[in-house]
Formats: sequence, C-alpha cells, structure tokens
Amino acid sequence: MLPPLPPLPKDERNPNLGAALAAVVGVIPPARVEQVWVFPPRQVGAKETGLAVLVAVPLDEEGRRGIYTLRYEAVTEKGKTTRHDRLEEQGTVPPDRVDRIIEGVVRRLEGADPAPPDIRDTERDPEAWRALLAELGHVVVDPRENIEGPSV
Repeated sequence: MLPPLPPLPKDERNPNLGAALAAVVGVIPPARVEQVWVFPPRQVGAKETGLAVLVAVPLDEEGRRGIYTLRYEAVTEKGKTTRHDRLEEQGTVPPDRVDRIIEGVVRRLEGADPAPPDIRDTERDPEAWRALLAELGHVVVDPRENIEGPSV
C-alpha cells in the first residue's frame, strides 16, 4: 500500500466531491475507472454544487469507454451539511472520442464557459483512486475500506 499523500491546502480540497466519489464504488468500482475529470465546485450562499465526469471501462465492452457524470449538491446550515448525489451514465464511446464526448456532456450540463477541469488519470488503479479521494479531503475511516467495489 502506498503511503498517504500530504493533504492539499484547505482551500483546494473538495471533501463533498470526495465523499460523492467514494459513494459510487458500489456502482463503478475504481478498478474500472480510467479518468476522473474534476470540475471546481460552485458556491452560492449555503449551497455548493459540483461535477465530476468519470471515464470507465464497461463490464461487457473492453474496447469502449463508459462516460458517467457525478453531480452533487451540498447545503450547509447551522454547521450541518446535507449532500445529495446523482450519478448518470451518459453512454459509451470508442476511447479516441472520449474528450469530444465529455466536452459535449459538460456543455449540456453546465451551460456556457464552465471552469476548466482537472483531469486525473487513475488508470483503473484502486490506489490511485484512494489517493484522489484523500487529496480531495475525503477522510477514509478504515484504510481497508472496500475500494474495489462489489465482486461481479
């Protein structure tokens, strides 16, 4: 196991997105995720929204890539944060068309001129996934937490 990475400065972390990504491992195991496109969160009053686009190898089509959007909405009131996540499959594409498809997905979701994403290559490596979550500020309570996802 790799040693833990030093945390990002507090203003660069996104624990809400980290928690949302951790919550999807039951649907998309990290061993299938090749890239995560992390978009900066948006804050309006007590409400924060965020978006990540995941590029994954579908279970039944090794030659194609699944494109998934993960959106969250977190509201903090009286010191308590309530978060709602939404994971949606956008479709599957050949690997050479991923960038173009993600650009279209983002254009439809975010409207005109969204902030540029931070593209993370996790290369289907559960340790790279864990490192990304830690970097975002997601606290892993148990280092043996099942980051492999369900057995299929």
